[in-house]
Amino acid sequence: MKAEEVVAQRVTLDGVVYNELLERIVSLTCPPGSMLYENVVAAEFGVSRTPVRRAFFQLARDGLLTVLPQRGARVSLLSSDKLREAQSVREILEIAAFGEVARQWDGAAPRFARATREILACIAAQKEAVARHDYLAFTGLDVQYHSLVLQLHGNATLLQVVNDMRTHLKRLRFLELEVAHHEVEAIGHHEEILRLLQAGDVAGTRAALRRHLRMLAPLRERLFTRHEGYFA
Repeated sequence: MKAEEVVAQRVTLDGVVYNELLERIVSLTCPPGSMLYENVVAAEFGVSRTPVRRAFFQLARDGLLTVLPQRGARVSLLSSDKLREAQSVREILEIAAFGEVARQWDGAAPRFARATREILACIAAQKEAVARHDYLAFTGLDVQYHSLVLQLHGNATLLQVVNDMRTHLKRLRFLELEVAHHEVEAIGHHEEILRLLQAGDVAGTRAALRRHLRMLAPLRERLFTRHEGYFA
């Protein structure tokens, strides 16, 4: 095997392990405070401990794991302060970006026509996921909807920062789903925001997105108390 093929295989293995562990942590399959062990994960995936160790360190850089020398890694507890900060940063950046997309919107331009088709397909998939009671799929499609709009802004750094904020907030979303199934209301918001974007209504888009992002704010504060064992 050539050297570049070895590197490619290693990157692929790292990514497979990382992505699977990320999904488990974000979906609370591996809840805050639980332990992960290199040898156990390596045996499950049929790989050496090296890609597992790399995945652990990447998740640690993401703030999702605490690596304990000779003891494995612990899934990081949630931080109510961190979640509030992440939500605030997301609101500031995303509301401004959506407003700018509304200002630029040109339905005749190919990229906006393509984006409209993709966003409508995403909304249709959201409705199908809710009908199946597949809330994991819905959460992923919710992220996709927001990303499709943000991509139209054209600022890759902004998109990355918002996605980093979402990584922490997604764990909270799964706690929210245990209490309030708000997916139908969220889909209605998505449809309204798309109409406002297409109309070029900057103020309306910003206001609608602000309502959308804040619709569960009171519930989140109650969750911090209800699931206090998950929080630092």
